Amino acid sequence: MIETIPPLSFALDSDEMVNIRRAGREYRLVYVSIPLLLGQCLTRTIGNAFQTSPPLAFKRRDFAEPFLNEDEMASLNGFKALKKQVEWMSGRYAAKRLAKRCLATQPPLERTQVDYRKKGAPFFTEAPSLSLSISHAGEYAVAGIGLRPSLGLGLDLEVIRPESRTTLLQTAFSPREIKTLEHQDDEAFFRHWTAKEAYLKYIGLGFHESLKRVEILDGAIFHDGHPVPSLSVFSHHPFPGYAFSMVS
Repeated sequence: MIETIPPLSFALDSDEMVNIRRAGREYRLVYVSIPLLLGQCLTRTIGNAFQTSPPLAFKRRDFAEPFLNEDEMASLNGFKALKKQVEWMSGRYAAKRLAKRCLATQPPLERTQVDYRKKGAPFFTEAPSLSLSISHAGEYAVAGIGLRPSLGLGLDLEVIRPESRTTLLQTAFSPREIKTLEHQDDEAFFRHWTAKEAYLKYIGLGFHESLKRVEILDGAIFHDGHPVPSLSVFSHHPFPGYAFSMVS
């Protein structure tokens, strides 16, 4: 089932760095404004030029609010572009704020441990049975958690870029999907794309599986031509120019 969430249900206010929201009764989402995170949590100045700048060597003193441990600092400084560093730290911050709010232990941000499964899906080491998903795009990062072990989820957030539509149609969609999408507007198209990406995160494969092997047709998810039962797709536009989907 594909359901469109009301467009303002998870939106951040202009001066709000973090917003924690319910996604149904059993899921929680945290949205983070990346520009506000950079302005409020760092002691060094990083402007919008991070999109095209070389990497920086971050030190603990660069963080006004410490939230990364030593291993995470090493991971942060291992990226080859500042854009990747900023996206990674923003997604990690979103996940840790989620842990502090939702985990029974409510660990301090700096001591919250996030690890990765064999295919790359993240999880909290203090609660490995709970599903965790992280995404980021443009000026926002989002993390989501299922509050019970039986609840899986996958999230995807994307900037709506109409100029990339033709390439995406050729590389990410099956012929059956193309027939249904070629006459839809850009918002509907990118909701569809985020739903496919979110499903791959739901099954824990991410980039290890081809998007063309996953189809969303008439509100149902198909994998290798077979319907996938008992899943819901929630899609909406949390901010102008962005599309978001959660598969659960």
